[in-house]
Amino acid sequence: MQLLKSFFAVGLLIFSHQAFSQCNPYFNYNEGAVIERTYFNKKGKEVSQDKTEILSVTGSGNNQTIKARVTMYDKKKELSNSEIEMICEDGVFKMDMRNFMPQGMEGMEDVQIVFEGDQLTIPSDLKAGQSLKDLNFVVKIVSDNPAMKAMATNTNVSIKNRKVVGKEKITTAAGTYDCFKMTYDSESTVSIMGMKRTMNSSSVEYLSEGAGMVKSESYDEKGQLNSYVELSSFKK
Repeated sequence: MQLLKSFFAVGLLIFSHQAFSQCNPYFNYNEGAVIERTYFNKKGKEVSQDKTEILSVTGSGNNQTIKARVTMYDKKKELSNSEIEMICEDGVFKMDMRNFMPQGMEGMEDVQIVFEGDQLTIPSDLKAGQSLKDLNFVVKIVSDNPAMKAMATNTNVSIKNRKVVGKEKITTAAGTYDCFKMTYDSESTVSIMGMKRTMNSSSVEYLSEGAGMVKSESYDEKGQLNSYVELSSFKK
């Protein structure tokens, strides 16, 4: 589930000024921008990084498509490198969750990962007290190889109670930003070999005009901090 949270957060960082300045102000990057984030565990120890490079923009006005390259690293090596595509329509940023592949899985032979379900959406007119659209999706790991079938899983994810709760000033290595604070709850049910396990958690996201997601915090079902992600570099 932690990997899914990472990819959910990644989507809040991948848009350019050229494409979305007339569509959604919270993803106001220039084409060619490079955005880097750092992941920390609950004790504040750095565990991994990602880098997003804006590649191309097509369309105009309120109907835009953006392509970007996302590279993920741990402290020693590159974990994954993939190109993804998102859209903005009528002021609403929409991200198809199938764009995001768990780290390292895309390189495994005889394994297919399938995403099905809702898109993540962010409107252009955020305000304190606003409720945002929930989403539900399924992640399926399947294989036709008999030796690999034992690892086949279905993960049903429900992201709900998405709310804009206020505004805060957030400082990271990339600078200080005025942000909207958003919260949501997550429920993830993993099914494997006839057994099911359900995990609950909550998250806090800080979203700034022109910089996108500045910080993300993940909490366990007891309200204890699990991990957090911060914007560490932003080259326009």
